[in-house]
Amino acid sequence: MPSLIALCAVLLAALPAVGVEHVLPEDEFGITTEHPAALSLLDLRFTDNVIELQLRMQELTLREVPRWLLDTDLSGTISNFEFEEGFDRVAAMIEESMWLEFDGQIEYPEWVIKDYEGLGETHADGSVHFDYVVLTATLPRPDSLQAASIHSDLFLEDGNPKHTLVINVSGMGADSINTLLKGEDRDYDFTIPSATRVLGQYVVLGWEHVLIGYDHLAFLLALLFGVACLADLLWAVTAFTLAHSITLALAAFDIFSLPPIVVEPGISLSVLVVLVWHLRRGSAKARPWIPAFVFGLLHGFGFAGVLSEIGLPAGSRAISLFGFNLGVELGQLTFVLPAVALIVLIRSLSQANKHEKLRELAALPSLAFAMLLVGNVVVNFWFESAEGSSARWIALAFGSACCTILCFLPGGDSDKVRALRRLSWQAGLLFLFFTLGQQLRA
Repeated sequence: MPSLIALCAVLLAALPAVGVEHVLPEDEFGITTEHPAALSLLDLRFTDNVIELQLRMQELTLREVPRWLLDTDLSGTISNFEFEEGFDRVAAMIEESMWLEFDGQIEYPEWVIKDYEGLGETHADGSVHFDYVVLTATLPRPDSLQAASIHSDLFLEDGNPKHTLVINVSGMGADSINTLLKGEDRDYDFTIPSATRVLGQYVVLGWEHVLIGYDHLAFLLALLFGVACLADLLWAVTAFTLAHSITLALAAFDIFSLPPIVVEPGISLSVLVVLVWHLRRGSAKARPWIPAFVFGLLHGFGFAGVLSEIGLPAGSRAISLFGFNLGVELGQLTFVLPAVALIVLIRSLSQANKHEKLRELAALPSLAFAMLLVGNVVVNFWFESAEGSSARWIALAFGSACCTILCFLPGGDSDKVRALRRLSWQAGLLFLFFTLGQQLRA
């Protein structure tokens, strides 16, 4: 068994750290660039009833418009007081330079000042210089919107001919629309995606989310340890689907939801709980549909958290939610069916008296990974200030402690409980080797 632990340690150490993302720095417009450029950002967000617009402009770009003369005190920069004093002229120029067209009907947004960003020192008169100004406007959304277009030559005729308008359109489907208007490109036409296209986008979104989610895949694997026959598998999958569909719908339609600080640690702990439960009882007595339904309710809130970051498109909320749910099921089947086929193949090629040994072989790295999952999520959500070696050791302590407590609870088949306790110590040792490897590599 020591050689088995060493082998598993190598395999586990090869896995990427769970829950760690590396994000490249971007500028305020979401564009990585080394040199300053004349940029404005136009955001359009489609909701059920209105279209929300936000226009973000550089103070430097405002100064490049000769006819405005907003810098009235000739200080070299524009203060908020100076901008507000000349805002009527600014609004008039924006109106003559930018408009939207919905199904052939031209709309001119009425802009108001929302905020100033990059504020400097406040002067004696209460004014302050700024780097960016943010304007907002709303337009009614047509009932049966089919196509839309944006026209802009903002700052191109008056100001900087190299100015670029960055456009982001969201709320129409799973994917945002991003484009640039500059130079001779002054019009952008886009069509509202059909219900079929929205459905397809959200099916792909749900499918991808399951297959890149360590926690959901680990939970499905933990469920398989309690499956003794095809009927068990069908009941477990059905129970999990029903449960997460209920809570996903509740959260998606803002009826009821739980905060991520509860959901994410709870999902990681569910993997360990279900795995230990099935190893204690054995597949013949496990009844996997029970934990599948109970913890499926929690996983539904986890799916909803991802969906909330994307949003449900206006006018297609029900079909997009259905598509996301369908994608989740397809993602689960993409993982479960090959895993079940592999298990059946291995069992058919091995001797009957070795099946329990094979089960232990699979359970050892699974327990270690479940402990790793619990430890990392607890650190990320409950010990956010912990970094480096302290974070690693806290994760080791919490993951190992949770597994030990679950494994040493009373009850269950005595032989299986003894085997589980032995496995828990070996998995804890494997987790320790992994943590030491991380520490040495750092």
